[in-house]
Amino acid sequence: MGRSIKSARFWSAVVIAVMVTALLIVVAVGCGDDTTTTTKTATTKAAGQANGKIYVAVTGSGEATAGTGPMGYAVVDLKTKKVEMVNLPDSKAPHGIIFTADTKTAPRTAGKVTTEQPKGIYIGNATDGSVLKVDLSDNKVTKTITDKPGIKVCGMQMGPDGLIYLSAMADGKAYPLDGSTDTIGDAKLGGAPNTNSICGVSWTLDNKYVYLSNMSDPKNPTGAGFVAKYEWPSGAFVKRIENVTKPSPTGATLAHQSEMTPDGKYLYVMDSIDGAVVKIDTATDEIVKTVPVGKDPHAMVFSSDGKTGYIAVRKEPDEKSSSIFVYDVEKDQVIDRIPGIPVPQVCSLILWEQN
Repeated sequence: MGRSIKSARFWSAVVIAVMVTALLIVVAVGCGDDTTTTTKTATTKAAGQANGKIYVAVTGSGEATAGTGPMGYAVVDLKTKKVEMVNLPDSKAPHGIIFTADTKTAPRTAGKVTTEQPKGIYIGNATDGSVLKVDLSDNKVTKTITDKPGIKVCGMQMGPDGLIYLSAMADGKAYPLDGSTDTIGDAKLGGAPNTNSICGVSWTLDNKYVYLSNMSDPKNPTGAGFVAKYEWPSGAFVKRIENVTKPSPTGATLAHQSEMTPDGKYLYVMDSIDGAVVKIDTATDEIVKTVPVGKDPHAMVFSSDGKTGYIAVRKEPDEKSSSIFVYDVEKDQVIDRIPGIPVPQVCSLILWEQN
């Protein structure tokens, strides 16, 4: 009898335990709630993991004056690292490059990054200041814009007003290009006495200020490169950020193009004297770091998430060719190099991001 009672108590306890467990399972599932919630692990790309293509202006062996060799632009596949050269017979020392207005670009990238197949590009020429409009479906020039001859285009950047600004090496001014009419207007930004020969134009995230990187000063050809800061849209001069580059004993070009990070925290300026990128904190306008990257960096573009930079570096790995350097923005270091552009002079670059 004692064993039977103990056995009954044991199995009763087992039944109770099973019932409690079942009840807890029902409660955990939702007590009849038919809404199912699933949790997905977010995946993000690390720096340098982007797929897509870089379009970079190439200017043969010349600088402001067209030289020999291929002139037009190169298309660099970031996945395969293959380089395709596109020669444009009408080009004259191409420096600037940017997507045309019919290509939608990513926010906070100054018109230089798109996630859709681009339809066209503008190419800005240094020799005569003309701008070529190119249809990317057949790589043909559809229009040559000659409204401001002789300005010597260096870079091209979309402003807060939707206009594309051409940085002029000839007079240090920024000229607006209206993509809806393909016309270049009068400059209301930059010029003497504050800037004489500019290559970079970059706006702060709040669009209250704009920075112009000055390459050289005819009155002080051996002086250090600097960045001039202006109010926007008034164009009132604010100040100069001095000694962005070292002085040049030979009078060589100093501060090339500049690029703002998508979050607006830092301005990167290309330093051809030390072969470096100069990092400026836009909250203080102070130089916080100078990072050596290659012999002659000319321009930079950031991925839309701001994690990766792509730098057009001249005469790397040798005097007759150029490369695209891949830059980890958080670590401030070069993490990869894509050689194979068969010209010594590369200039501006833009990015088509692909999944």
